Amino acid sequence: MRRNRLRRVKALANTWIEDLTKAFYIARKDAKVYYFKAPNFTYGLLMPVSLILAFSLTGQTNSTLIVSSLTSLVILFGTTSIEAVAVVLEKQTGTFERLLAAPISFFALLLGKALAGFFFGLVIATAVFVPSAAVSGTVVANPTLVLVAVAFSSFTFSALGVLVSAYARWVPEAQMLSNFVRFPMAFLSGAFVPLGIMPSQLRLIARFLPLTYSVEALRTSMNDSAITSTYSLDILVLASFTVALLVMAAKMLQRRIE
Repeated sequence: MRRNRLRRVKALANTWIEDLTKAFYIARKDAKVYYFKAPNFTYGLLMPVSLILAFSLTGQTNSTLIVSSLTSLVILFGTTSIEAVAVVLEKQTGTFERLLAAPISFFALLLGKALAGFFFGLVIATAVFVPSAAVSGTVVANPTLVLVAVAFSSFTFSALGVLVSAYARWVPEAQMLSNFVRFPMAFLSGAFVPLGIMPSQLRLIARFLPLTYSVEALRTSMNDSAITSTYSLDILVLASFTVALLVMAAKMLQRRIE
């Protein structure tokens, strides 16, 4: 009985390792095809400029608030802009059917898609966070916790883009849906206006938005060198959002194909 259990556990572990390996190869392919190209980096670097101008209109002078919000917004817009149309483009060109014919689960396939956005999010966030913090003179209490917050944020927003792409049938539809989600989230998550001065109804809505926890985790890690309960909760919620979004995307895509 015990040997049978060990065999099942070993078989399950081998399956997961194989799926993760396949997901990594899918991510590497997507990174080359969609992400790491000059136009995408240009968009990713121009976006912070417009966001900085938007921040200047709010009269906000707290450098920690500005840098954390700016970084979270760049990750959100940078990852979802490409992720939201990647699957749609492949469905239209027929290349997605080749992936479906491969011996890989829907979840692992979409995990590979999300991994590409995750790596892009790390790169673009670093390209924005480091110079922004240096120019503004922001003191970062714990760079390691900041990196962890950036990593979880990148994965969560990539999963959000995958969900949009799994639902949409056409590129314009995917772009419209992603903007419908991103822009309200940007203004309701405390990125521009601190949650503490928002009406209670908006604060309640903000707690259902992943960007809220991304901004909060970054601010907490920049202010506190130790792991706080707030930071731990933010990371846990971001991880939960990631899993939930990928599971929903897998089910959505399966229904769309069937």
